[in-house]
Amino acid sequence: MSQLNREQLEECTKLLRNSVLLSSCTDEQLRKIASKMSRQYYEKGHFLMREGDRQTRLYVIADGEVVRQKLVGGKYHDVNTYMGGMTVGSLHILKQDPCYANSRCVSDVVAYELKHEDLDKALRSDPEFAHNVAHRKYTNSLRTPLFEQRPYKTPFLAVSIAASIESFYRAALNSVLNQQLTGVKMGALFPNMHIQVPTRIMYINGFKGLRQYFDSTSTFPDYYEDHPGVFRLSLAVAPGVLMTPISSILEASNAGHSNPEPMSRRWARGLVPRCAREVIFGIGLNQLSDYCEERVPTVIAGSAVRNAMGSLAAGVICGYLSHVVHNMSVLKLMAPHKSYSTLWEDYVKKSDTRLPQNIPTSIKPLVRYGMAFFAPVGFHIRTGQIVGSFIILNGTIKALHGLKVEWNSAPQ
Repeated sequence: MSQLNREQLEECTKLLRNSVLLSSCTDEQLRKIASKMSRQYYEKGHFLMREGDRQTRLYVIADGEVVRQKLVGGKYHDVNTYMGGMTVGSLHILKQDPCYANSRCVSDVVAYELKHEDLDKALRSDPEFAHNVAHRKYTNSLRTPLFEQRPYKTPFLAVSIAASIESFYRAALNSVLNQQLTGVKMGALFPNMHIQVPTRIMYINGFKGLRQYFDSTSTFPDYYEDHPGVFRLSLAVAPGVLMTPISSILEASNAGHSNPEPMSRRWARGLVPRCAREVIFGIGLNQLSDYCEERVPTVIAGSAVRNAMGSLAAGVICGYLSHVVHNMSVLKLMAPHKSYSTLWEDYVKKSDTRLPQNIPTSIKPLVRYGMAFFAPVGFHIRTGQIVGSFIILNGTIKALHGLKVEWNSAPQ
C-alpha cells in the first residue's frame, strides 16, 4: 500500500520522469515505483549522503536545494546543485556503490525517498522494468562529456611501438602535403627518420603521459571549484601546448630541402600556428577519439572496429579543423623570410585556379577566402593524415594493451 496520498503520488510520478535512471520507463512503471516511496522533510544543513558511504537511497527533490560537495586537496568544493525536480543518487543505488560526494541541504528540503531494497524488488519482479532501467543506464554511460573523458593506462612500450609505426605514415604524407602546398618538389618521402622516429616516440608518449598525469593529480583545486569547465578545458589544451617544441623538431626535419637554415633556428619557424594545431591534435588523439568511440552504435560490437570508427570520426574533425593553422605553419617554415600577412595572401591566391569560371567578379574575393578556409589546397591529404595517425596510434596501443592484459591474466 502506498505511503503517499493521491496528490503526492501524482507529483512523485511526474518528478520521476526527469530521473536519468528511470526516464525510459512507462508511466505505469513510474507510478508503481512512486507508490513505494515516502515523502520526507529535511532541515537546512542535513546530509542526505556522505562521500564514501554506500548509496542505499535515491532522493527526488520536490522543493528546496541540495548541493554536492567533493573533497579535493583537503578542502570541500561545490560540484553541482540540485533543485526541485532533480534526482540525487540514481547512479549508485543499483549496486549500493560508494557515494561520489557529500549531498547537503542548503535550505529546507522536501524530497521523495526510495530505498534500495524496494527498487531491487521491483527490478526482480518486473523484467520489462529491469530492461528499461538497464537500457537507460547503459546509454547514459555512453554520454560522457568531451572534457570529462577518463584515460585508461597506456604502457610506455605500447605507445612507443605505435608511435614508431605511425611516424613513417605521417612523414610520407607530410612530404606529399608540403610539395602540394609549396610547389617545391620533395627531397625524400622519409627524410631524417633517425630524428623523426625517436622524436615522434617522445611526442606521442608526451600526449598520453600528460593526459594520465593531469587526470590523476588534483592540482589547483580552487580553480576547479570556481570554473570546473574552464579547468577541464585547460587540462585538455595543456598537452598540445607543451608538446609544440617537440612537434617543431619533427616539422623542421621535413623542411630541409626548402629551408636551408640550421635545425637550431628552423624548428622555431611557424611556432604560433603550430601550437594551435597541436592543441587540436592533442584533444583529438586523447579526448575526442574516446568521445567518438563511446558513441559508435551498439550494433557494432567488436572493440577493434569501434576503436577504429571512433578514431576515424575524431580524425576527420581534427584534420579538417586544423588545416588552416597547419598550412600557415608549413608555409612559414618553408619561407621564413616572408611575413604571415604575405603568406596568408599567397595561401588565398592558391584558390584562384579552383574557382568556377561563371562566378561574378564582385563576389570572387569572398569566394576565394571561403575556399581558403573551407576547402584549401591539400585539405584531403591533411585529413587523411590525421585519420590514419589516430587509427594507427589508438588501434595499436589498444591492441598491445589488450595483449598485455591477456598475458597477465593467463594461468602461470
